[in-house]
Amino acid sequence: MTTVVLIPTEQEAAPLRRLAPHAPIRICGVGPAAAAAATAAIIRDERPDRILLAGIAGAYGDAAEVGEVYAVAEEREPEIPARFAAVRRAGFMPEGLHAVVANTSTRTEAPAAGAQLENMEGAAVYAVCTALGVPCCEVRAVSNRVGEPFAVWRTHEAAERLAQAVARILDAGK
Repeated sequence: MTTVVLIPTEQEAAPLRRLAPHAPIRICGVGPAAAAAATAAIIRDERPDRILLAGIAGAYGDAAEVGEVYAVAEEREPEIPARFAAVRRAGFMPEGLHAVVANTSTRTEAPAAGAQLENMEGAAVYAVCTALGVPCCEVRAVSNRVGEPFAVWRTHEAAERLAQAVARILDAGK
């Protein structure tokens, strides 16, 4: 089974490249437009059996612990009017990670509305994968609390924890 790992930035990908040098890791870019375009191109060109989106995220308040890794069962888009918004769900879930709900948002501090995490790519990747019939899941390591200044984010620690979790998921999928 071929699992392609999508990661928004090289900074997030670097620890996983060290742990799993032969894994098919692709940079999808930051934000929904870049992530959707990259996902569609990868599915078209590489025809993976499934997609694993991995990256850092912010936690709403105390809803999730900074430094921990979570599997995203459901993605929401709080910036889209409710009558048009769709809830996007994972096509598969990795074992051993706590499942959460996340918001995909292009602005900081979008209302939580029941979500535990905030990111910028999840709903777009889920939408493309669903439309093209490729199972997808998302794994996020919490680097910060929503609203904190970037200077206090723990991105390196989160990326290391993310790499360990993704390497375990890839090993389990062999």
